Amino acid sequence: MKKIAIIGGGASGLIAAFFASRPDHQVTLFEKQGKLGRKIATTGNGRCNITNQNLNPDKYYSKDPNFIKKVLAEFGLDKTKKFFQKIGLPFLEGEQGKLYPASWQAITVVNLLSYQLKKKRVEVKLNRQIEKIDLDKKRFKLTTTGKETYFFDKVILATGSQAHPPIGGSKKGYELSSSLGHKINPPFPAILPLNIPLKILHRLQGIKWNCLLTVKNKNEIITSFKGELLFTGYGLSGPAALSISRSVNELILKNQVPEIIVDFFPKVSEVDLLKKFNLLWHDKEKKVSFSLLGIINDKIAEILLSIAGFESNLRVKNLTEVEKNRIIKIFKGLSLSPGKPRSFNEAVVAAGGVETSEVNPTNMESKIVKNLYLTGELLDVDGQSGGYNLQFAWSSGALAGLAQ
Repeated sequence: MKKIAIIGGGASGLIAAFFASRPDHQVTLFEKQGKLGRKIATTGNGRCNITNQNLNPDKYYSKDPNFIKKVLAEFGLDKTKKFFQKIGLPFLEGEQGKLYPASWQAITVVNLLSYQLKKKRVEVKLNRQIEKIDLDKKRFKLTTTGKETYFFDKVILATGSQAHPPIGGSKKGYELSSSLGHKINPPFPAILPLNIPLKILHRLQGIKWNCLLTVKNKNEIITSFKGELLFTGYGLSGPAALSISRSVNELILKNQVPEIIVDFFPKVSEVDLLKKFNLLWHDKEKKVSFSLLGIINDKIAEILLSIAGFESNLRVKNLTEVEKNRIIKIFKGLSLSPGKPRSFNEAVVAAGGVETSEVNPTNMESKIVKNLYLTGELLDVDGQSGGYNLQFAWSSGALAGLAQ
């Protein structure tokens, strides 16, 4: 009977255990925490954005795009949907193609997967962190932090990344992979809020506004995203900021100086916006900031005008045509310089990880160590927000499990 160890009780580890478990296999899952699937239970604001109807390899970041294509070709959206429906979890579709459990509860996903593992007689060992993996002839010797030792024929590393340490993120998976000969591309936090050092902007804390954010580097457009922006006491958050954060952080960590351009009226051209503002400026006695009250949040208007260098008591009657155009420019293109990336504690995922060229994308087996498999966020693959990272976890975990 084959003895298979799965290290990590997150998304990829749970689905790997499901598919690896067969009558002639003894599957043991090691989880360092006291519960399975803690990260799953927090995703999608507690609703679990399982996957996305718009699944496409272009939604992922990787040094080797073909790796993603091959993984998703082997176990993609259709197989994922069929798997969850088979275990009793129908879907509901949210905005932008996001698929959620019909219960709208992330814990449903964890409970159903846990039930399946129990049904399949997978041995689950909680509060067991694997500290070391040694090759002992043709077997793997696993040693826990408590000095327990176990021997297995095959090992699936599904430890996840160091993102979000409060719910289990750590460097341990990288350390174990590296000890077995794998190259680790330096991890950095992705999908998280952005620090903006411009202190006057912090006065907008708590305000939300639909904007277009564009990231530029040396006048080259790197990425852009249109959606809700949340101003915070340290900078920017909300879907728009989270969506561009990876590109911003990657540039900063390469010692580049990216620029974030905020367009507060993305559906309107500068020419048409000036026409709208001119209609609001018919009363020449109004303060300029007050005159814009009907079209934008008053605090946003006040802060943007201040950033542009206008006095708070400036009247419409004193505006020149040049100054009017300057106002339009800042509402259509506020330029911000990001600060140091925020910590992994706030990151939804981590970019970087095990070099994918060292892993077979059809079954997730290591090309360095036979019978070793690597899955999920441990690998140097990360997706955009919207269910794509969980989908990669399901796909890679399933392939590793099926390969046993």
